[in-house]
Amino acid sequence: MATYCIGDIHACYNEFMKLLEVIKFDEKKDELLLTGDLIGRGPYPVETMHEIMRLGDRVHAVLGNHDINFLAVAHRIVMPRPKDNLEVILKSPLLDEITDYLIHLPLLYQHKEKQLVLVHAGIYPFWELSTARKVAKETSHVLRDPVRRRVLLTNMYQDTPGIWSDELEGLTRWRFALNAFTRMRLCYRSGLMDFKNTAISPALVEKAGLFPWFSLGDPARSKKKQYTLVFGHWAALGAECSRPYFKALDTGCVWGDRLTAWCFDTDRLYSVKSTGYTQIKSQISARH
Repeated sequence: MATYCIGDIHACYNEFMKLLEVIKFDEKKDELLLTGDLIGRGPYPVETMHEIMRLGDRVHAVLGNHDINFLAVAHRIVMPRPKDNLEVILKSPLLDEITDYLIHLPLLYQHKEKQLVLVHAGIYPFWELSTARKVAKETSHVLRDPVRRRVLLTNMYQDTPGIWSDELEGLTRWRFALNAFTRMRLCYRSGLMDFKNTAISPALVEKAGLFPWFSLGDPARSKKKQYTLVFGHWAALGAECSRPYFKALDTGCVWGDRLTAWCFDTDRLYSVKSTGYTQIKSQISARH
């Protein structure tokens, strides 16, 4: 059984299917680990989700920030933005199934047999892996509870608190978890997360006292094992990460670059070139 990890798909269905051909994915014995942002901005969200759900337990995915934003849209907490291309899901007969599927995705997936951990944006660098698992599990339970889910989705669009404390509880604790697992890129040495410099390269940002989260700690190491930590979210990295045991897989397919897969068993990367970027612009323009 081969384990393939794929970066942010963003509803780029054609590229997703082509990549499965390139890696010769065998759905009877292989498995896919998806870094989140399954939908959002891309041209074919319904088709993408239908295929992912069809693959059943051959797929393990985590929630990304665009997936969580869709949940807020589906719960009528925020209005859909044309650029996110979510209205097609809202009008689809698969709406309830897609919404339920996303609600039940974890924020962190740890492989049961292989030393592999999957998240969307990252793991807060000053956490141990055991803490990350605990906080992810707590927050997933919140998202699966109808009452607390609405509270969190209504109040999640904030950058605070930006630094972790074991004393955080309730809404502030849940919001920190969502921000760390699905939005984080840069941190100060103090542990304060920064959400303003999303497009600046890590080398330039260090001059301002900011660092890529993965350069400040090793949250993928447990007391007994060293795990490989796979993440997406940061297309500017271009699948380049300066540290061993960290794999960045968002290569900006939805922005016109490529969709990338990495095989855990062979340490091999595979990519297909994007064809979706011009489709996104033309389709959205036609509808609005």
